Amino acid sequence: MNLAKGYLTALDSIEPSSVIEYLVTNGWEEEEKIDSRASIYAKRKNNKKFSILLPLDTELPDFYDRIYEVFKTLEFFEQRPLSEIINVVRNSRDIAIEKKREILTLKFKFLYQEHQKQIPAKKMGIVLNSLQELFDAVGQSESGKVSENGRIQKEIIEKTELSVFETFQGSFGIKLALAPHPQQLNFLERPLGERVTETFIQLVKFSNTVDKGMLKEYLLKLKRRSASKYRKFLMTLINSEANFYFDWGSVNPEKGGKAVLNFDNVIQTIDFINKMEVEEPAEYTVNGQLIAANKNTSNLEIETFRDKTRYIGKANNNVVSNKEIELTIGRFYTAKIQEISSINPTTAEEKTEYTIIDLLYWNP
Repeated sequence: MNLAKGYLTALDSIEPSSVIEYLVTNGWEEEEKIDSRASIYAKRKNNKKFSILLPLDTELPDFYDRIYEVFKTLEFFEQRPLSEIINVVRNSRDIAIEKKREILTLKFKFLYQEHQKQIPAKKMGIVLNSLQELFDAVGQSESGKVSENGRIQKEIIEKTELSVFETFQGSFGIKLALAPHPQQLNFLERPLGERVTETFIQLVKFSNTVDKGMLKEYLLKLKRRSASKYRKFLMTLINSEANFYFDWGSVNPEKGGKAVLNFDNVIQTIDFINKMEVEEPAEYTVNGQLIAANKNTSNLEIETFRDKTRYIGKANNNVVSNKEIELTIGRFYTAKIQEISSINPTTAEEKTEYTIIDLLYWNP
């Protein structure tokens, strides 16, 4: 069989293991294995049995012809374009090199509806939005320009932007691409998109273990904003009730990899990060105007100069008993704030508590 050059190039980036995963995910069952050379998979449709002879040894002389026949059978069985099916199982690394962008594939394998092939757009939008926020925060940390609040620098966001370029069946899957690598790279520094994606894969791997010690070290290194955004991302996954599979294809041939996150570990990791927040609360300083003060509750409300953010928190005893600092509505102060944020995995409610642990007159 003489294959067109375009198909031959695409088939060259396909591994039998990826085809097996696709077949099993879509309900095909292995009926027979022919030593290490091939396997036979079967599935019924409209009371008719379909069979596929899948070659397993890429060194076979007719490997490309046989694998092409597999996809032609799937094309007829699924009634969708051959190219679309091939793209689903192509090696992520080859796609990344072709597009000169880091590629991240996310697969949902639902716990109770095994062959569900769609997900509500609203739910998927929330997942993707929180994932983007996480990549932005990690990008800031990897760039060495960490801040606990406020906007992330534009030059970072441009490099960590995620784009959806493909969805596919088999439970449900989506492929994301980071921004293209800069044309002129600093050979002493890896592209930010590559570093951020590698960090994300490591977070997932550490989250899928019983011992969360390595996860804690990683989150502390990334700083609090990244930890908070990671927890938020995990929260968006809870309602999906699925196990999650990530596949990273990198332009760098030495990078890339896969990670799995089981549904149970999603919940456990959220609880773990909640406990980290309580044990090591965030502390930062803001400058702003005192908007309100309640003597009965010791609550103060401060609006920042920079972005008009309002912080409402309970002043601790040191602030309340400090006779040298008078609380005057409309006056400008420098406040040191302690922040504890937590999310209830059962109700998905997020709760943030502020405590004002020090207060001084603002000195411009």
